[in-house]
Amino acid sequence: MVTLSPSNAHPFDRVDDVIFILDTETRFTFVNAFALNAWGKELHELLGRHYEDTVPTKASRDVMHAFRHALKTRQRTEFETFGLRHRAWINLSLYPSDDELIVHVKPLPKRTGAASLTEYDALTSCLTRAAFQDILKTLPLPYALAIIDLNLLKNVNTLLGHSGGDAHIRTVAHTLREALPAEALMCRWGGDEFVVLTPGTDLEALGHLLDQTNALLPCPLPDTLAFTTGLAVREQGTAYERAFALADEQLQLRKEHLRAATPGDRETASFVTFSQELEALKDPGDLIQHALNRLLNLLDFDQASYGTTEGETAFFTQEACSEGVPASQRLLHVRVSLPETGLIHTVYSTRATAWSTDYPNTRNNMPSMVAQGVKSAIVTPVLSHGEVIGTIVLRTLNRWQTITPHMRKIVELTALRLEHALELRRAVSEVKRTLESGLQTLGIVLEAKDLETHGHTRRAAVMAVRLGEALGLSPGDLDHLGQGAYLHDLGKLCIPDEILRKPGSLSPEEWSTMQSHVVHGYDLATRIPGVPQNTLSVIRSHHERWDGTGYPDRLTRTDIPLAARIFAVCDVYDALISDRPYKTAWSHEDACAEIERQAGRHFDPEVVQAFLHLTRQHPYAGPESPEQHAGN
Repeated sequence: MVTLSPSNAHPFDRVDDVIFILDTETRFTFVNAFALNAWGKELHELLGRHYEDTVPTKASRDVMHAFRHALKTRQRTEFETFGLRHRAWINLSLYPSDDELIVHVKPLPKRTGAASLTEYDALTSCLTRAAFQDILKTLPLPYALAIIDLNLLKNVNTLLGHSGGDAHIRTVAHTLREALPAEALMCRWGGDEFVVLTPGTDLEALGHLLDQTNALLPCPLPDTLAFTTGLAVREQGTAYERAFALADEQLQLRKEHLRAATPGDRETASFVTFSQELEALKDPGDLIQHALNRLLNLLDFDQASYGTTEGETAFFTQEACSEGVPASQRLLHVRVSLPETGLIHTVYSTRATAWSTDYPNTRNNMPSMVAQGVKSAIVTPVLSHGEVIGTIVLRTLNRWQTITPHMRKIVELTALRLEHALELRRAVSEVKRTLESGLQTLGIVLEAKDLETHGHTRRAAVMAVRLGEALGLSPGDLDHLGQGAYLHDLGKLCIPDEILRKPGSLSPEEWSTMQSHVVHGYDLATRIPGVPQNTLSVIRSHHERWDGTGYPDRLTRTDIPLAARIFAVCDVYDALISDRPYKTAWSHEDACAEIERQAGRHFDPEVVQAFLHLTRQHPYAGPESPEQHAGN
């Protein structure tokens, strides 16, 4: 800020308008404090320098002509022009005095003249097309021109209603105005089209600024930018219409790929992707949360939640909120009686979507929701065998949202996708539980035959799966690892009891027979339809050793399947900390020390490190507690 002491203050410094004085060569001889602050200049930067070389925005030819005319004729002159820095009309009063010209600049709140002309667009606060075209007559050249066309506005209107479309237009216009330099002009050229002008010829800088702004704006549909641009330069001797046509040609070329995909194709692709995303998620809670987040962003609601029932009570399990919006449910998993009114009650009664664009005036609204400021809402059922098992709830707060048929279709399609994914997860879980029960039973039979410690197979299997998770195995590979762990001693069914239960040392021939159990187990498992290769590899290779001294194939290092390397560590560890007829149980610390000593000889060193890290995070609690032993 410029501050002047009373001793050096000029009377013009007390005026809150731009005032400056030029000599006959249009060089500054005085600039008042208000002008210095408005221009961000120091006095020494201006005095003695030409006006058109130093002002923040390039002076138009008409303004310079008016200055010279007033100096030559010594006549007081007053006129209006559009100020680029103000982005508004300004009044210039010129007062010739001896060999100087006093210039007084005042902003006008509204352009005088044609009273019927509306200068600014009511929706976006940008210049109207008529006002913009009027300004073009006096605008200095050259300037860079950008045509900005909003992408898929029709789809936004179909999806969110015209109020949602208007909100999208306002957001784009406001963000662009904030990003553009002060000297830029912005006009709403048509319903979904804007024109931007900036002084100079640097199209690269303007294009980069618009690209950065575009990346910050919300997408009208997934994977679609908010707008497309076309750029051109208008120079001396070039008609505006020519520059506009060149920019429009570039714009149309850039939009070609959007025209190639019909809205239906885009929606289909979007929901195929959505379905794939849901099927990739293992946990039902993750499935629901992902669906809520997608709906919240796609449909421009403030709150999204998932409710379910248990008996005669209802409760919410997941929620999502837009930034700055309070949570829709203050406490999740709090059971309350099923509501006897409201959209949720309607959904449970009709098993169909219920909605309201004007929720406060809906006949069966819930007063508590009205008190929270809910203005519009959709509730869609998630069904299972024809019964409602959950509801997707979307709400807006303190603003109305048009609930379009297309919007309801998207929520209902999401509910169907969610229903399918949850049903699939439930079916898979039941099959897995059945399979695991069968494998556990077989493990118990094998333990009884081999006189192993009760629960060894289950503990080693659970631990192996946790270790596999720590090492980044996929859900499918983890399932195969667990199956292999339960079946790892399947081949002992082929070993005579007198060898399995021999209390003393085995002869070389007996030891050879004992070692053959991995091959027998592998052969038996291959006869079971659908047993995957990763499961078979655990059965065959869990007695291989990192240094190549194991059996049956003398594999070394990473030639040993990873699932077998993982299970080998857990199998040996649990055997060490368990009582056996031929030994007492080792302590957890001694067993871990032995596992660490065998890294690089018996075991894969990386697997050992992961195992030790896992046991430090989840200390072992003894054979009697397999869940704690596994780190649950």
